[in-house]
Amino acid sequence: LVACRRDVQAPGDPVAAVKGLAAAVHDNDLVRYSRLSVPPALHQQLEARWKQELATAPAPTDAERRKFDQMMARLTEPGAEAKLVKATENKLKRFEAEINGQWPLMKATLAIFATGMIKANRELGSANKAHAGALSAALLDALEPKRLTDRALARQAVATVVTTARALEVKTLEDTRHLEMLPALEKAGIVLKGLKQLGKVYGIDADAALAGVEASVESVDGDTATMKVRYPLNGQSIEFEMQLLRIDGRWYDADAVRAAEAKLNVPVAATIAPAGVR
Repeated sequence: LVACRRDVQAPGDPVAAVKGLAAAVHDNDLVRYSRLSVPPALHQQLEARWKQELATAPAPTDAERRKFDQMMARLTEPGAEAKLVKATENKLKRFEAEINGQWPLMKATLAIFATGMIKANRELGSANKAHAGALSAALLDALEPKRLTDRALARQAVATVVTTARALEVKTLEDTRHLEMLPALEKAGIVLKGLKQLGKVYGIDADAALAGVEASVESVDGDTATMKVRYPLNGQSIEFEMQLLRIDGRWYDADAVRAAEAKLNVPVAATIAPAGVR
């Protein structure tokens, strides 16, 4: 499997490149996604940079350790599901009383918060911000108060969270701080799978959307292609533009390439936050 992943190559066709990225996310394979996003040489530099950051990162504080360890223990201990279901049902009673008659205001508040977070994210390019905005709006439209307070759905959601936490096989914060880039991406793939299952519980089928991705070339200017991408989600069609860069005859996500290059241009010491300031 490791050898196969090393042999992953971005396509020489821009439409195939977009669909390859979507297929990797559909399969929860974030290692493959990362290899399809940037050229091999740049990917190797990112892996080396990750190692440097691991080696120079400050140790977590005692408070950070306790908070993380307590959270993972609560999610993975024997009987975790039953305990969490009971706690969730108690919270749902209060939430149900609050949400009645207030959902339009809550929904508007969530929309404002999501828009603000997207605009403030410095790692997202303009195309990705536009996509994130359209996606967040569609997800908010799909949310229904009755689903959010449904006890049976809540139990399914809790089961999904517990199963995902156990599948990570991570018990302490130190466990996460020792993960190199590819193992960390594998763990992130487990989390992605859990999030998609959680979404499906509440009626949002991300895998169906990813399977329905369509792409077309809007324009090509030298080694830059502007793509029109669309996919179905809960009865809506999400459309956005993305740019691809052709490097050594293969097409890569322009935002990912630019973000990686920008990251590598910043000294390692400047990217490491002191303990307790994350």
